[in-house]
Amino acid sequence: MSRARSLLARLFSRRRTNTHGHERSIYVNTPLPASHTDSLPHYAPNQIRTAKYTVLSFVPKNLLEQFRRAANIYFLFLLILQFIPAVTTGLPGLSALALFTIIALTMIKDGYEDSKRSASDREANRARAVVLGQEWVNVNKAPAHAMRPRGLMRLVGSDSGAGGSVGSAVPGAAPQAVHTRTQPQFDVVRDMDIDGDSWAITEWRHIHVGDIVLLREGDSVPADLVLLGSSDPDGTCFVETKNLDGETNLKSKHAPAATLHMTCPQQLSAFRCIIDAEPPSTLLYSFKGSIQIIDSNDRDPLGVDNLLLRGSVLRNTQWVTGVVVFTGDETKIMMNAGETPSKRSRIERMMNYQVMSQFALLFALCLLSAILGGVYYSRANSFQALFIVPFETSSGKSAPLYGFLTFWTALILYQTVVPISLYVTIEVVKSFQAYFINQDMDMYYAPAERRCVPKSWNLSDDLGQVEYIFSDKTGTLTQNVMIFRQCTIRGRVYGEIVGDDEPDRAVELRRAMDTRIEQTFGAPYLFRQSETATFLDTSVYDDLQTDNTQARAIFEFFTVLAVCHTVISSVPDPAHPHVLEYKAQSPDEAALVSTARDVGFAFLRRDKDRVYCNFRGQDHVFQLLATLEFTSARKRMSVIVRCEDGRLMLLSKGADSVIMDRIRANQERLRQATLGDLELFANHGLRTLCLGYRILDEAEYTTWKRDYDHAMTSLGDRESEVEEVSDRIERELQLIGGTAIEDKLQDGVPATIAQLALAGIKLWVLTGDKTETAINIGYSCNLLNNDMQLVVVTGGDHEGTRAQLERALREFGDTHADLSFAGGGGGALAG
Repeated sequence: MSRARSLLARLFSRRRTNTHGHERSIYVNTPLPASHTDSLPHYAPNQIRTAKYTVLSFVPKNLLEQFRRAANIYFLFLLILQFIPAVTTGLPGLSALALFTIIALTMIKDGYEDSKRSASDREANRARAVVLGQEWVNVNKAPAHAMRPRGLMRLVGSDSGAGGSVGSAVPGAAPQAVHTRTQPQFDVVRDMDIDGDSWAITEWRHIHVGDIVLLREGDSVPADLVLLGSSDPDGTCFVETKNLDGETNLKSKHAPAATLHMTCPQQLSAFRCIIDAEPPSTLLYSFKGSIQIIDSNDRDPLGVDNLLLRGSVLRNTQWVTGVVVFTGDETKIMMNAGETPSKRSRIERMMNYQVMSQFALLFALCLLSAILGGVYYSRANSFQALFIVPFETSSGKSAPLYGFLTFWTALILYQTVVPISLYVTIEVVKSFQAYFINQDMDMYYAPAERRCVPKSWNLSDDLGQVEYIFSDKTGTLTQNVMIFRQCTIRGRVYGEIVGDDEPDRAVELRRAMDTRIEQTFGAPYLFRQSETATFLDTSVYDDLQTDNTQARAIFEFFTVLAVCHTVISSVPDPAHPHVLEYKAQSPDEAALVSTARDVGFAFLRRDKDRVYCNFRGQDHVFQLLATLEFTSARKRMSVIVRCEDGRLMLLSKGADSVIMDRIRANQERLRQATLGDLELFANHGLRTLCLGYRILDEAEYTTWKRDYDHAMTSLGDRESEVEEVSDRIERELQLIGGTAIEDKLQDGVPATIAQLALAGIKLWVLTGDKTETAINIGYSCNLLNNDMQLVVVTGGDHEGTRAQLERALREFGDTHADLSFAGGGGGALAG
């Protein structure tokens, strides 16, 4: 009975039910405890299925979906009636042909759509992965026979992904150097940079909780992994999470301090630890766990910064290793995916209501026919008796029975009131619409050689009914390619804006910059990349040569840009060691560091807690003591470094609204001058940042460092504790200046938005820029125009925002119909 229920559950649900919703412990090179001897925890296999149907569930599940249409139920009921001799009016086969045709056409269309999902699933499940193999044993994996599907279950979900993993273990047994792989056999990786003989190739579906996985640059993460080490000595790597949250900016991840030394498979095979992880969760930005090192008995906390999520892609890092903690349907991306919905267009939903109204009319006609039929049947001397009574006399029916049968006969006769041919036509039209969309050359993207692919044919008729579009700005309307244009240092603006239509002037300014650098430094500056330099202003070197406050401010400004970041540098060509390439989480950060390099303040490399730089031809080394990373909530980033002269410095950069609140007193004049320059930059559509620094006292830093280390190792609310400690030291800053970066619009954005406006489609754009920057971008992309009444709402809370919206509606509602305000409920803009 239980197997039957399990089969039905798998037939009619895409996702396996997750019954293992509690904390888990993963044992790496460590025997399982006695509590696991009888039975291993059953973790979800790493095989996924996003398709709606399986081989067995396709027909029943698709029929259930199709009979959500009221018309299909109606036609099926009529077909059943026509098999009753007392009420039939013709051959039931003809009526069945029409119904079966519409169902078959829809079934073929849905099956074709779902076959594409199945093909995508197969491609993902059979993608190649590199795992620690050969003789290494994963003690967390259940025996293969315990996970292999049997009977009809094989047809329901294809391969379960149980076989083929590296090593299985008997509960309670210690890891042994035995060859325990099951079919299929793996190819040994022999082209690895790090001792490839110890690694093996498998498929994503054969990965299990506890496996140690190797990723190389450009690889997708096959499961949720706890990072163990990377090619960077600091254990840092960068991942692209575009498939998870749509963000194109890279995110940095860090290995726990206890695993940084593991840079070869022999160390991984000998490393013994227990990883405790929270239950599977849908929260992408939250993870709580700990790693216990067996040999030292130390326990370190694990957070989301230590977790690589399935679906993310490794970038700007040669390789990383990690241990699998969540697989398949228990990974965060799959838990957020949900069931593949059965989508219905607005027209289809509207047709259901129309069909119900037709039913009401049809019911009235049939009821009237039944009443009149019964009345006429009871009148033997009437004119109708010549046609009805002699024909029906032998049956011996009473008038009520005759009227009852007439009702159902009339239902069949009047069935064309609800035309089944309409549904056939709509399905055919949708198929042709999908084909034309796919073949439309106006939607062909030549750089990627990609056509527009309709994912759900049911929604093609909704395209003409779109009223609102909600869009992000960065990376959607803009190219997300940042260009450093200007800066303000101690109240003075530097940088000339050169348009794309002035290439000769740009070349002339670059040559002038090269000349002034050589004159200022007294020797050629080899790190400058003149061809790509975007900050063009020779006056910065005139001020830098003087011995005054402005020269010191310029030095401090570019020092912050060169040191306060998480950028990783590399030398692409060993033959040209002075050509540096920067890899950063965001293009903003890369643009800032690149500009500092081109001006003469080059960040060379990072080696553990040392930051190596070259300022104006002279080498400098900073000791990195702490990094307070940027987050969307903090809106700032800081580093604490020890300079060569022994000074402790806090270097900060962030949004002007945050930095200005943290500067020390007696800087009002500089503050107002900087804010004025930043507003000028914003009015030109440039993104702005503020820079500041602070000299720290040794005793103050020692006390703060102790509190910071305690917050970082907290097993409670670690994020809030770290933020509280960080906020305490990021105060009393000396303001230096600000930067202005340009993010150009994508090609064709203004024309596209103008066409959307002509179609009556309203576009909402979300951005984190300053108000002035957002307004400027709105005008440049045709989102705003001079005929519009601009309303600026700057409320800090719900009530304040609502009050400003209502005031705007009252003021402009008379002249703008779409801003009408009614009572306290608000109008189109009411929040």
